[in-house]
Order: sequence, then structure tokens, then C-alpha cells
Amino acid sequence: MEPVKAKMAPTGTSSPNGVLPPPIGSVMAGSSLANYKRTWWRGVAPCLAFLGAFSIAMALLLVWSEAAALRRQAFDANMTRDYVLDSVSMDNPQLVAYIRQVHLKPTTRQDPLNVSQTLEEKYVTTLSQSKREGVYAEYISRIGAISSTAWLESNLNWRGVLILTDPKSFFEAQRSTRDPRTRVLHACLSTDKDTKEIKYHQESEVQVTKLGDGPNSLVPSDDSLPTTRLKCFPLYSVLLAYNATTLDYLSLDSPDAPDGQVLDTIPWDVIRISVLSIRWNSHHSETETKSFIEKMTSRRYKLVHTTDTGKWIFLYNTLLKI
Repeated sequence: MEPVKAKMAPTGTSSPNGVLPPPIGSVMAGSSLANYKRTWWRGVAPCLAFLGAFSIAMALLLVWSEAAALRRQAFDANMTRDYVLDSVSMDNPQLVAYIRQVHLKPTTRQDPLNVSQTLEEKYVTTLSQSKREGVYAEYISRIGAISSTAWLESNLNWRGVLILTDPKSFFEAQRSTRDPRTRVLHACLSTDKDTKEIKYHQESEVQVTKLGDGPNSLVPSDDSLPTTRLKCFPLYSVLLAYNATTLDYLSLDSPDAPDGQVLDTIPWDVIRISVLSIRWNSHHSETETKSFIEKMTSRRYKLVHTTDTGKWIFLYNTLLKI
């Protein structure tokens, strides 16, 4: 038997089941449209993916910027706030131990020490009758100021505590070849009996150092300068941490700062200081100057010399009338 050959119906004629086949042109048109859609999607999909990723990235960046702004505001608020430990006494054992163990730094004796004798050291040497093994405390808040104790250490074997507000000066002093018994402290001295943490503006040259919004803020003339945090301890607390309640020499070199207030924090019935020097600038009124000298006289101190650099040197004299 011969196989039955299927016959294709002519175009436009019905198939054996009575349904007309689709036109050849329609099939080709449908295939082209599908290909066009696939090609269009392949071209558009990367752009849509990029736009999606870009939108997500911008949203994340916006959220991060807002969070960073909030963190910056919190940081600025913290940097400009003065924290006061007003319930801690100057002789609190924990405070004294904290200063001694954390803040009083020994020198590493890496860099040579400038041992040129200053005019102030000459007067101190004379007033102390060239005493050897003396003990001092020196406070410097002026950037680039020359210490008035280095020669005493190198030539008369003095020792003491050097208090510096400028970070660079502190690190230079810590690396110096000062006496191994000497301690260096990066801090400021409180103008009252409270321990504080304040904002400190570092300047290339100190222009203004005065009381600010807080009880002991060091405020510069330019608010755009970098700001750091600085501890301020009562002088008495520092001396207790150094185990020295008897000083042969106290030097306060802080221009425009109320060093008279620093002295007011000292319990004079406990602390003994033989020679005391203080920077007293000319902007103080005559009344303020007279009042300060009278106050020092009431503490049995006599003004014996005024240096060319603007420091007053007082000598303790038990014969002075109170």
C-alpha cells in the first residue's frame, strides 16, 4: 500500500478540520515583535538597574549625611561643654591617685634639654641661697615659653612637676633629659577648688586667655581654630599627687589668666612655698594690682623683684605682719 500523503491546503482554503491556518505574514510579524521586545529589554534593563542602584546609593548617602550631621552636632556640643566635678574635694584619695597614675608622666630622656640659665632662675638661685635638691612646681600656658626650671634641674639637682597646657610643649618636655624624678603633666590649673574638663583652643600664638562661658574655659579670638579637651586640676591636688606639700619654688606663667585665683585655691595652712613667681600683666587696674599685693602680704609674701619679662617674684617671710 502506498503511504497516504498529506496534502496542504492551498492558501486561503480551509484545513480538513475546518479551521483556517494563520497567515504566514502574521507569524513573521509576531516573531519580529517578540524579538524587538527582547532586544529593547536587554538595552533598557542595564539603565534601569543603574538607576535603581543609584537611587539606593543616594538614599543611603542621604541617611548617612543626616546621621553624620547629628553626630557632629553631638560632638560639637560635647566639645563646647565644660564638665565639673563639683562634689570631689581637692584631697580626694581617688582623684589624687588618678592624677598620679594616669596624668603625671616621667620623662623619657631622649632629647637634650636647653639648660641656659634664665634671669628668673638667677633670682631664684640667689633667694634660695643656691640650694641643692630643691623642689618646684611650674605652670606654663604660653606656647613657646621658656621654662624657668631647666637650669635648676641640670645644675642644682632640683626636681618637680611641670604643668603644660600646650600639647606640643608637653611632648617636647616629656622627651627631654629632665631629672628622672620630675613629672610632666598635660593639663591646666583650675581657678577654683573643682576639677574640670574644658574646651581648649590651640593657637600658634596665645592672644587671649580668659574666663569663658564655663568656669574655667580657655577661649581664643578665632573660633575656627582646632579644639581639644583638657583636664583642669586644682594645684593642691597636683601637689598631693606628686607627694610635695613643701615647695622651694612655684612659677605661674600664664598671661591674661587669673593666676591670683589659682593661688586662692591653695590651702596655705598646709602648703609651704619659699619663692613664688607670677605673671601679672599691665592690663590689670591699679586697684586690682594693689589688692593682689595686699593679699600676698597677708600670706607673708613680699614682692622682691619684677623681671623684664613681666613676672613678679615674691619671697616668703615669716617676719611680715599679718
